[in-house]
Amino acid sequence: MYTGRPEDLARKEAQAAALAAEIAELMTRIDALGIGQCLPAQGRIAGPGFDIRRTTGRGWTTWSARR
Repeated sequence: MYTGRPEDLARKEAQAAALAAEIAELMTRIDALGIGQCLPAQGRIAGPGFDIRRTTGRGWTTWSARR
């Protein structure tokens, strides 16, 4: 839960929304490659040949089927 000032929260929420829009655009571009779709799948995002997974803590990592 964020406990800072309301104006800081609003700024951070705007930043988060802008980053989410970038993610959505990237997922659309991956789908447009025509090799498969990006889909939510039990705590991760599965795409054609990759998964995006939550790591311990607050991070995310990409797993590739081509490793």
